[in-house]
Amino acid sequence: MAIEQQVIQYSQLLNRRIIDRGTAEEIGRIDELWLNPQSHHVVGFSSKSGGVLGLGVKRQSFTWDQIYSIGSDSVLVNINAEVEEPEKSTEIIPPIIGHEVLTDGGNMAGELRDYIIATQTGAVVGYLYKSSGWRGAVEGTYLLSPEDITSIGSKRIIAIDTAVQDPQPYTDGMNQKLNKVGELLRDDYTRTMADLRGLMKGAQNISEQARSKVQEVAEQAREGTTSFAEQAREGTASFAEQAREKAQEVADQTRDRVAEMKGESSTDPVLPESEVVSEPEVVPEPQSVTEHEVIAEAPPEAKKAENSSN
Repeated sequence: MAIEQQVIQYSQLLNRRIIDRGTAEEIGRIDELWLNPQSHHVVGFSSKSGGVLGLGVKRQSFTWDQIYSIGSDSVLVNINAEVEEPEKSTEIIPPIIGHEVLTDGGNMAGELRDYIIATQTGAVVGYLYKSSGWRGAVEGTYLLSPEDITSIGSKRIIAIDTAVQDPQPYTDGMNQKLNKVGELLRDDYTRTMADLRGLMKGAQNISEQARSKVQEVAEQAREGTTSFAEQAREGTASFAEQAREKAQEVADQTRDRVAEMKGESSTDPVLPESEVVSEPEVVPEPQSVTEHEVIAEAPPEAKKAENSSN
């Protein structure tokens, strides 16, 4: 089989042209794939062509082994009239797209949207479902391994509870890993299913590590916000305390001033330096001198001279 890609989704094959490799004639377009739920293999597919309003439609079936190549536009097949039509097998079930996805615990997990097929063998390597939000799973597409599926019926699929509780998001990066699985499936299906489980677990661990890191960063951000808020509250409280003290001080001064003005203060108010009126300096008056008659007494020599003349 000449295959360009190792895996392909069910939805990508629908309505793709089917070309007879021997005659180069178009046989029709892929109408449905035939899935064996026990082995998780697409064993074949059917085509339809012609007809108007459902009348005169020609249908034809092919096994997966009849595929020669799968391209981006068409599927080339080898016509072999001796091949038994796969839809006649009792193991084939109707289309499963749109089935409910339940857990083996009886919980609604979502709705099946697609499944992924290894192009070399037709083995299903993964089932894709849209989450219903059970257990807090966000909306999106998630991947289930065939090993996660316990049974497939006509209306619903049952998966193990643990696989759905910790779902594996399906991203574009998954295609590279699944391509590797598609290559390995050519050699040993059982071993490769174990490898697929390992790959999915590895991707799950990476996802868990990423979630843990995001949670750690978020926790640090919350702690930083809390610390900042506490500092802000402490600063506000300190400012408010200072404001209250200042207001109390002004109120006390105001009461003292009012009491002073009313003469109700029991103590002499202490005035600011600028308001103190200095008392005038008292200069002592000069004492008045009483005038008395002074009788001068003559000196002794004068008295002697006066007595001599007498």
